[in-house]
Amino acid sequence: MKLNMITATMVAVLFSFNVNAAAPVEDASVASAPATASGLSSSGLSLEQRIERLERMLQARNQVQLDLQNQVDDMSDSVSTMLGQLEQSNYQIQQMIERQRELYQEMDRRFTQLQTANASGTVNTPEVATAATVSEDQAYDAAVALVMEQKDYDAAIPAFESFIQQYPQSSYAPNAHYWLGQLQYTRGQREQASQQFNKVVNDYPQSNKVAESLLKLGIIAQFKNNNAEAKALFNRVLEQYPTSAAAGLAKTRLAQL
Repeated sequence: MKLNMITATMVAVLFSFNVNAAAPVEDASVASAPATASGLSSSGLSLEQRIERLERMLQARNQVQLDLQNQVDDMSDSVSTMLGQLEQSNYQIQQMIERQRELYQEMDRRFTQLQTANASGTVNTPEVATAATVSEDQAYDAAVALVMEQKDYDAAIPAFESFIQQYPQSSYAPNAHYWLGQLQYTRGQREQASQQFNKVVNDYPQSNKVAESLLKLGIIAQFKNNNAEAKALFNRVLEQYPTSAAAGLAKTRLAQL
């Protein structure tokens, strides 16, 4: 009986030892599981793989930035194009207003001259001189009418050329040179147009067409990519004719250079 008690006691001790010994092992395995999972999530990739992933992310971001920049550039080009078209439209409107004003001035000038010629005729002014004056007016008016009324620009060019040749000393000469240059400029004949505009600037410095001629010369210089000359011409318009319609356009052109 004593032996059975000893045996039972030893079995109890061994069982207790096994239970107590298993607990730490089980706890350790459970405790180590999160650590193992955490290690896989944070250090499952090698250093090279992490760097490659970062490089891919940077490349993707750079591509997005490049795409955005391209979009901004495209929008900027579109805005510049629209501003250019608006500027051209404004310029054409100003040209129409200026031409209409000039037409009224020419009509008023001709009417005044005809009155003067009639008055002079009463005091025995030679009839030949009066006829010559009327012929000059008629020739100029006919050339202007081809532009303003008939819109026949092809016919207007030889009409102004003929007028300049026949009446080189006419008071209409600077206007005729300007109109001829304007027509040639519209047709893309920039070299010929430059000659006419330079003629106005150099030979008729008191003409009201000088500011517009300088502006046109600056625009032609821009077409030739001669920005230095263009700037000088536009600045000349601003300095010498600050209140003219050409000055506003010259200022806009300068801002674009």
